[in-house]
Amino acid sequence: MPEDFNFFKKCEDCQNLILFVHGITGDSTTWKNANGNFFPQLLLDNSNYIAENFDIATYEYFTALTDLFAASKEKYRFFKDLIKSKTHKKEKNLEIQELANNLSNHLRFTLGQYENIYVIAHSMGGLITKALITNELKEKGYTKIKFFASLAVPHLGAEKATLGILISNNLQIDNLRPVCDFIGQLNEKWIKLENKPTTKYFYGSYDPHVTKASACAIEKDDKDVISVAEDHNSISKPENANSIVVIAIIKFIEDVHRVIQLEDKLSYQKLDSQSQYDDELFVIKLIVAQIDDDSTHNAKELFLNAEYTRKLLKSKYDKKRFEELFDNIRQLYRDSYDQFLAEKHENSGLLLAEVHRKITEEDSRLLKSMIPTIKVFHKKGMLHQLANDENSDIWWRREKTLMKSQGE
Repeated sequence: MPEDFNFFKKCEDCQNLILFVHGITGDSTTWKNANGNFFPQLLLDNSNYIAENFDIATYEYFTALTDLFAASKEKYRFFKDLIKSKTHKKEKNLEIQELANNLSNHLRFTLGQYENIYVIAHSMGGLITKALITNELKEKGYTKIKFFASLAVPHLGAEKATLGILISNNLQIDNLRPVCDFIGQLNEKWIKLENKPTTKYFYGSYDPHVTKASACAIEKDDKDVISVAEDHNSISKPENANSIVVIAIIKFIEDVHRVIQLEDKLSYQKLDSQSQYDDELFVIKLIVAQIDDDSTHNAKELFLNAEYTRKLLKSKYDKKRFEELFDNIRQLYRDSYDQFLAEKHENSGLLLAEVHRKITEEDSRLLKSMIPTIKVFHKKGMLHQLANDENSDIWWRREKTLMKSQGE
């Protein structure tokens, strides 16, 4: 494994990696506290779940404050490689976008065994990660990064970088200026980005370099922001397992991983037989409304998937989100039913298709759920779960009764 990565734990068959990415002028000591303990090790020592399911590594790249420091750092590396009889490459400060490209290729090739990568990034390392995620989702529609912990990352830039550029021509410092094109363009792309990984924003209450506003990226939806009584450096060097940063990161990583595992279980389910659910109320309502057999079969499968999901998601948090979803789906139905009643020629099949269509259209808006495992077919199934209640007002014809009208 290249020296860019320092592994605290590595297994041949592990598919999940927690990756720490430092910021400007940082290295592996970014994660080392005054007691000599490393942040990655704190995760391993205090979460059996993480120790059993994850590899952990830190990532290093070349970064120096000024050309003078860069030259000194480069000379040190030259002699270090000479002693080890290694081929030496002359390194320099690269722009954040190029650093993101390099890390992206590492994810593709060097870290190819990992299907899911959970990034904990400090300061400029968060901008590298953010640029990487943005590029991959825009170009490929997919990224291995499933979780992004943003620790004191200057999403809106850092004012002191404007002063820093006066003493250094470091491209990385220039990228951190609030008025630079890079920051503005990256934020614009990030806001528009769909299907971003789960992202948590941490800021230090005593941070003199990155303000709370800058540490909390602009989002078009709600965001989870965690304040900690740390400064810009100490936020990446938690003292012990009782640190809020450690406790929160462990919880978030475990939660996201469980959700990903759950998604594998929530693939589309098929009926055991054609007659399954024939005696259920929602099916009888479809039959008396003379919905055709294919549509009824589809409704059964949607109901099956919704039931399967509800059995797996049992927490109080999930139940609350389910209630919100049911309320919104019920409202979509009522809007369509009102239009159905206004039509001269009622068509129950079209009513059903219209509600299904609306659920698909609103999947990423009104019906957007904080439960990422809930897919659009689950939400359609929830419509039929609602119809399966004896007290439900969801019907597919004008007469809200199980008796057929005369002439039918």
